[in-house]
Amino acid sequence: MDNEANIDSGFAQPGATHYMDAPALRQGLHMPTQVKLIIALLGLAGLIVAAIFGMRAYDTIANAPSRYAESIAEAIKTGPGLELPLLNNYVGSDTESIRASFSESQYSIIDVNELYDDAEEVDEYTLDLVKVPADMDREVAENLFKKSLRRAGVLEAAHYLSSSWHFSASLAEGTDIKVKYADLESASIEDAITKAIANQGWTDSTFGEAGVDQSGNTYQSGTITINEQTYSWTVSACPLDEVYSVTGLPENSFYVGARLVG
Repeated sequence: MDNEANIDSGFAQPGATHYMDAPALRQGLHMPTQVKLIIALLGLAGLIVAAIFGMRAYDTIANAPSRYAESIAEAIKTGPGLELPLLNNYVGSDTESIRASFSESQYSIIDVNELYDDAEEVDEYTLDLVKVPADMDREVAENLFKKSLRRAGVLEAAHYLSSSWHFSASLAEGTDIKVKYADLESASIEDAITKAIANQGWTDSTFGEAGVDQSGNTYQSGTITINEQTYSWTVSACPLDEVYSVTGLPENSFYVGARLVG
């Protein structure tokens, strides 16, 4: 049977067998230019997306330490600040006068002797007070102090330490007052001591011995005359990690104490 005879107007008749033209079989498969362009654009977009995610991942890993350090520095910088008490101002004062002065300065104060339920009764000649950072909840600050910053996050610890100090006084037999605090910004322990001396107004006084005491603290001593009476002062400092165990604080962090006796 002639196959061509069974083809009518392009429709095959039942029982007919058709074969593709041989030249058509030999033609190569050609992708339209528009499809090629779309595939190329999609591939380029994929490469761009992969590159962006790769760069972000690298930035997250490589720059995480510096970004973390910046966050800590920001927590220190944006705090309300130490507002250190000047010990010279409390020479000749009794405990009630010192409390009143702190109140006038609008310090939020923790009385350490009242903080512990089992604290012994303290006489009228002693003080043990801690300044609460102005922007920190008092209960939070009390817990941080009682636990010596244990379990505190580094940002919370940095904020607390940069805006808090510990003041104590023993006035039964003259004057013995001191303030202790963290210095998180000085370049060295010597710089921390120099800054503390300047903060207390002792720069122009008579300088005495300096060195390292039996406890390993670096110190500078001197004398100053107030109201025609001579008082001895000492500024000492040690690495902060000898007092508080907080991981992540600036490497050059120090615990500083200033004391005035007379």
